[in-house]
Amino acid sequence: MKGVIMAGGKGTRLRPLTCNVPKPMVPLIEKPVMQYSIELLKKHGITDIAVTVQYLPDTIRDYFGDGSSFGVNLTYFEETTPLGTAGSVKQAEAFLDEPFIVVSGDALTDFDLQAGVDFHQQKDGLVTIFMKQVDNPLEFGVIMTDDQQEIIRFLEKPNWSEVFSDTVNTGIYIMEPSIFKYIKENTVTDFSKDVFPTLLEKKAGLYGYAASGYWSDIGNLKQYRQAHFDLLNRELEATIEGIEVEPGVWLGDNVIIEEGARIEGPLAIGSNSIVRAGAYVGPQTVIGSSTTISHRASLKRSVLWNGAYIGDDSELRGATLCQNVTVGAKAELYEDVVIGHHTIVGEEATIQPNIKVWPHKNIEADTTIYQSIVWNDSSQAQPVLKGHRATGIANVEMNPEQAAKLGAAYGSILDQGSTVYVASDRHAFSKLMRMSLVQSLQATGVHVVEIGETMLPILRYSIELEECQGGIYLRLSDRNQEKQMIVEFFDEKGLPITSGTQREIEQTLSFQSYRRVAFDYVGNYSLRTDLEEEYTSLLLAQVNVDLIKERKWKVALHDETKGQLSYLPLLLQSLGCEVRRIPHQVDIDKLKSYLIEAQMDLGIMIGDSGEFVSWMTEKGHLVTEEEQLLSTIQMQLDKKLRTKLAIPLYGGNALEEVAVGYDATLVRTKASTRSMMETEGTVQMMTYDAPFAIVHMLDYLTTHAYSLSALIEKLPDEAIYKEEVQCKTELKGLVMRKLMELLKGKQVELNDGMKVRHQEGGWTFIVPDQVQPTFTVYAQARDGNGAKQLAGEYIEQINSIKRHTS
Repeated sequence: MKGVIMAGGKGTRLRPLTCNVPKPMVPLIEKPVMQYSIELLKKHGITDIAVTVQYLPDTIRDYFGDGSSFGVNLTYFEETTPLGTAGSVKQAEAFLDEPFIVVSGDALTDFDLQAGVDFHQQKDGLVTIFMKQVDNPLEFGVIMTDDQQEIIRFLEKPNWSEVFSDTVNTGIYIMEPSIFKYIKENTVTDFSKDVFPTLLEKKAGLYGYAASGYWSDIGNLKQYRQAHFDLLNRELEATIEGIEVEPGVWLGDNVIIEEGARIEGPLAIGSNSIVRAGAYVGPQTVIGSSTTISHRASLKRSVLWNGAYIGDDSELRGATLCQNVTVGAKAELYEDVVIGHHTIVGEEATIQPNIKVWPHKNIEADTTIYQSIVWNDSSQAQPVLKGHRATGIANVEMNPEQAAKLGAAYGSILDQGSTVYVASDRHAFSKLMRMSLVQSLQATGVHVVEIGETMLPILRYSIELEECQGGIYLRLSDRNQEKQMIVEFFDEKGLPITSGTQREIEQTLSFQSYRRVAFDYVGNYSLRTDLEEEYTSLLLAQVNVDLIKERKWKVALHDETKGQLSYLPLLLQSLGCEVRRIPHQVDIDKLKSYLIEAQMDLGIMIGDSGEFVSWMTEKGHLVTEEEQLLSTIQMQLDKKLRTKLAIPLYGGNALEEVAVGYDATLVRTKASTRSMMETEGTVQMMTYDAPFAIVHMLDYLTTHAYSLSALIEKLPDEAIYKEEVQCKTELKGLVMRKLMELLKGKQVELNDGMKVRHQEGGWTFIVPDQVQPTFTVYAQARDGNGAKQLAGEYIEQINSIKRHTS
């Protein structure tokens, strides 16, 4: 059997470690990570090895040569352009004339490869994938096998709504040479995205081997540091360079520990290094060769590459230093700091946690660094997106500096000359944030059209209507008694950005790779103040305004925006409504009493973005989520608004019942805003556009001479129960896998979660939240108690799984 080491990785997520070296050459205790892969193959008798290289290939060739110094034979295959995992291995087809095992040159493992080979030979399949259970499966390919270990389901890098297991693809494969007929030459082809799905479809012999042992793909900087700790703690079988002079203490040649210095294992110190008197090197620390730790310096849980100099009285706490870094006296580097090659940190400088400094920088003495340094100094942490939103405490976690970064990042991933529409609510702080964001967009060469202070649905409508490439909406919201600033990003159709675009923005933020154009190519700015009026005209043209005016609806408007949005009262007044604005502090019970006492026709409650509307009947009944969904579907069917209507997967069976006899199609889809809008083909939806929903509901009730309570009473009876269950993010995959095991033999649908259909009727739907550490459990049964009982059974199973893994 021959071997393949895939060593073309750039290690983008490991920057600045990989600015000067490819990821396979990043050191782990005095050895490149790829050397551990070579040693593992050699241990199992595999010595004829192909190495695929692409990024900085000469660095790898110069170090390993032909492999003879390591007891193996290496043959290199270089990609001039990236070909993907399968495409790169295809280049070695002539060399791989017998079964072969593929391993990663930038991962760390001690798997028993021979056991995997025995499994592969026993199954007589085409491909065997080494599998491993992990806490967070989102960055890997998730796998499900049958009782014969044949793979029956495979999904590359899912989101939480798609996770069906915590068992993942480790990137280690045993393959027969006939695999190459599934890979085209000189074509970008990936095993996980292209080849394996084809094999799965053709049932061509794709098996999963559940490997035991240690495995880490070293996918980020935290995992890189953790790999050192795991080696020191003997979490895997691997050879550590140096001599173990006492349990857990490895020293290279010519290491000097001066009298008065203290070292405390587990730790490793490379050859020709010196620890001066009074210095302290604590547990979980790795020091490279030719490094000096000066008097009274203190190091804990830190990783230093070769050639570092740590000055007197300096302190390192969980820092990582690349090659030839100099740290001046009395400097302080804190948790998760990473310093690039040949950087000088001045005396008494302080680098705050989570900061990254790119190579060849000079940090001035007696300065404090609050933000990563790529090209220039800066001073704040990076905002983080959750889905299509960036959220944080107003003017603390989300301030004008953060708005500028978000604008610059979004602008940088768009083509120069693109146009972006921007709006916000009416709050002064939102407008301040908007100004900062707009200017940073223009600096990237993006044109900006501001539509001022308005509702989110009007921004989305404007994006859909005009020729532009995206949009941004800013608003304040009350969350946990703190003012949260929310910045939302939309694509050229007005839809929330995709997860791919989200990753592009985050990567730009992380590396501060903002585009800056010449001063005479900055983006243009324009202001549109006519779009609310235009949107009103559009809405009113869709309904019988005169008939609604004759009805003279009396409406109680409960506005969560604290009056920040003035559009809705004006819209309602244009329909002849008598509008009573209810202060936002008024709770639901008081609103109910007021509605009845004032003899109002209905109550309308608006969310802080102007997207979501809730209803209260003239009798004080708060319309439930399911009643609202049913009533809006019924209304749209009767009004013939659409021929295709999106309904969420958690909706009850009665949704299809009300559609019987209508010339329209109901399509069940994920409950995300993007999925629902893509299904209907427009951003103007009852579910996400409060003005649209209100205007059409008033028109419908007026035309049919209904009160809101009469409409609700006409709806089919539906018993739906909903409850949220807390679950740590790292346990979600495990919970889904355990539930799948418990549900073996039952009718289970995997889409946006796990839907279980029960033989006695009804169903339970378990949905992992995309952002929050929660599951939402829905259940439908003949009555409310039955639905609650069904949901309770699965809630208890989730909690039981959590208890047994804590």
